[in-house]
This record gives sequence, structure tokens and C-alpha cells, in this order.
Amino acid sequence: MAAQQGEFDPQAGFIVTAASDFVNFSSRTFTSFYQPVLGPTAFSLFYALKEQLLDNPTLGDRRLQSNIIRQLNSGSSQIAHALHRLEAVGLVRTLVGNDDQGTLNVYQLHPTLTPVGFIEDDLLSVLLLEAVGDASFKRLSKWAHRYELASHPQLTDVSHHFLDEFHVASQSVISTPETIATARQQNTVEKTPRDLGTSNFDWPTLYQLLDGQPVVKKDLERHQRLVEVEHQLYGIDEPTMKGLILRAVNLADNHFDPTKFKQVVAASYQRATASPATAAVKSSDKQMVNAKLTAKDQQLLKSVGRYSPIDFLQSLKEQTGGYVTANERHILTHLVADAKLNNEVINILSWYIIAELSNATLKANFVDAIANSWIKAGVYDGESALLQLKQFNRQKSDNFASGRKRRKNSYRREKIEEKMPEWSKTSQQERNRKASKEEVKAIQELLAKRKQQ
Repeated sequence: MAAQQGEFDPQAGFIVTAASDFVNFSSRTFTSFYQPVLGPTAFSLFYALKEQLLDNPTLGDRRLQSNIIRQLNSGSSQIAHALHRLEAVGLVRTLVGNDDQGTLNVYQLHPTLTPVGFIEDDLLSVLLLEAVGDASFKRLSKWAHRYELASHPQLTDVSHHFLDEFHVASQSVISTPETIATARQQNTVEKTPRDLGTSNFDWPTLYQLLDGQPVVKKDLERHQRLVEVEHQLYGIDEPTMKGLILRAVNLADNHFDPTKFKQVVAASYQRATASPATAAVKSSDKQMVNAKLTAKDQQLLKSVGRYSPIDFLQSLKEQTGGYVTANERHILTHLVADAKLNNEVINILSWYIIAELSNATLKANFVDAIANSWIKAGVYDGESALLQLKQFNRQKSDNFASGRKRRKNSYRREKIEEKMPEWSKTSQQERNRKASKEEVKAIQELLAKRKQQ
């Protein structure tokens, strides 16, 4: 169960547990491979949670999440965003419940992948490449294989098998002993692969284009998810994908190299500019049926439907004299792989932040706030995204007008009539009359008595 979207509630309780395979967690791998993808807040949050691990935890061990907020010295929304990132990469699994003591969050920690496993993961490796660049990625890949010996044809594997050296009673193999069966039932380690949803990539056409080409087809079957991610992120059509795949084939053995493929795509599309001739174009524009959208809105919808997220953002940046940063590529990849938004919705979001609000770059927290609200509102295509923006702007305008009216009314103070002192009621002539000798003498005597006191 994923964490609830929104703030990191300081009054909620939390308990930290760990999966049985957490003993395989590697601080070196976490620092070198995960930190560039996660960012500093998520990196710190994981270690803050790790410090809260207890042996045999119970519900009575709960603490308030305000302790985490104070320790990290970050806002609750920042910590919530960091937690969602840890969940997305598979390092934290969050369970939420309620009892008589209030809301309880159970954070289950999971181990890091091995360095090679991280590089082989299609989504994580793409994010890492975007975050650290080509040179650093190659260095990390080389480090992951640092203990391996290059294959040599003169070496033969003569290793002994298990049963060559150990004897196990045949009855125990056929019928698992009760003690072992009970222990296995207590294991609750679950694998939750990242689901990208349905892809519209035309695999039959790609295989037809690659027919007769020097590439091992089974390699592509193992890395279908990687190809689909790059297809949606950059809007790569099947003929273009064929060329990129062939550039990533090892000519010595015809095997597809996924690491080289990521580098080829990143290098090609970092220099690419938005062009209708190279962008993936839909077969037909979506017919507009909602009268609330203007002619300008309809033209925008046609544009967002023609471009991939990277190409569309690049086009927006060129109009303002900017360029797509590595962090922005990271954000768009997150929207494709984790938020599972389609290209139209992502492009509308980019247009709103860059063109409509005149921001120089996409900011992760702001993008996530909008994306979360759109997912909650059921936004599923460009049209519904535009209608959601119109509703938001209308509410903001109404709230502004209502606030101005309240402030205007607050300036209308009641007319207060003060009671005038008695001396103000005397005439001007009486106020200017000189005191008599008797009155002056009485005043002098009164002053003299006060001095004596």
C-alpha cells in the first residue's frame, strides 16, 4: 500500500521494520547509485528511518513523526515527497492503519539492489544516467564489475554440485520437515516490480524492421520495458528505434547492450530539438467535444498530442531562450515511469509551468503537487488537464475576489461618539476669564500644602 499523498503528518505515529533480506543492504551502493537519483532529502530520510529500527518491534514502540521532521529540519511536504521517492525505487514499503491511538504508519525497509542489478534495472539506470552524466555512469558501471575476470575460452568450469559433496536424507527432500515449513511461512518478503501500464509501442513492426539485422531477438525481449520507457519519454517511433538499437549492438557477438543503448538515446536526444518531422505524430487529432475549451485551447491540444515530453519541453525552452536540464529530464522520466501520466497530460503540465506561469525550469516539488492533484481529480488526457486548469484558475479568481471584499468590509469601522468633557461645554468667553485674587490665593495655599507633604 503506497503512502498517502500530501503532508507528512507530524501527529501520526510510526514504526520502522525491515524485510528479512535487509541484511543485504549496502551503504556504498546506496550512496553511489541511489543518492543521485533520490536527492539529499530522501537520502537523509532513509538513514533517519534506519536509525529507528528495533529488534522485534511491536505497536507499542510507535513514535510521533514530528521527531523525524525535527531531525531532518525539513518541511512536511518535502519529507512526504522524499518518502514517495523511496517507495518508488523499492527501498521503503509503507503500511497505514488506524487504532484508538490515531493514525499509524509502518515503514518497512528493503535492501539495495546490487550495483550490477541497479544498472540492469531499466528505470533506475535511466534515471542514474540522466543524473550523473555519461562519464560518471561508465565509471560506476566499471566499478560494479571490478571483481570479475574477463572470460577466457581456455578456462573450463569444473565446480562440484551440492549433492556431490553433501548427503541429505531423500525423505526430507520429498517431504519438507515441519520446522522448516513453519519458518518459511514466516517469510513475508514481497517483490513489487514497477508497472508501466499498457504501452502503445508497436513491437511487431519493430521486429519486422529488424528482420535480417545482426541482433539477438531474445535480448530485446528481456529489455522490452527499457525500450518502452525510452519510446514514451522521447517519442521515438519504430523506424528510429531500430536505428538506435542497432547502434547499441555488440558487433563481436550481435548481443544487444542495454547500457550502451541508454547512452545512445541520451546522447541523441540531448542534442535533439523539437521538430514535427521527427516527433511521434498521432494518426488523427482528438475531436473536441467540450464547449468550454476555446479555439486557442484546441490548438494547444493538437500541439501536445504531436510531441514527446522531452521534445515539447525543449520547444518551450527554445522560445524562452533556455534548455532542458538534466534534473528536468529526471522529472519527466518520473512522470512517465512512476506517475504513469500520458504524454498529453505531461506536456500540458510543462506548458502551464513554463509558458503560463513564466517559470524558468520545472521544479520537482511543484510538478509533483500538480500531478498528484490531477491524478486525484481523474485527469487522464490533455482535454481533462486543461479543464482542470480552468477550474483551478476560476476558483483562485473567486477566492481572490472574496478576499478583497472581506478586506474592504473590514475597513468600515463603526462611528464612535466620544463623550465630551464638561470643560469643553463652557463658552470661549468664560474660558478666557482671569481668576480673581481670592481664587489665586486658594490655589497657592493648596500648592504649598502639597509641597509640605
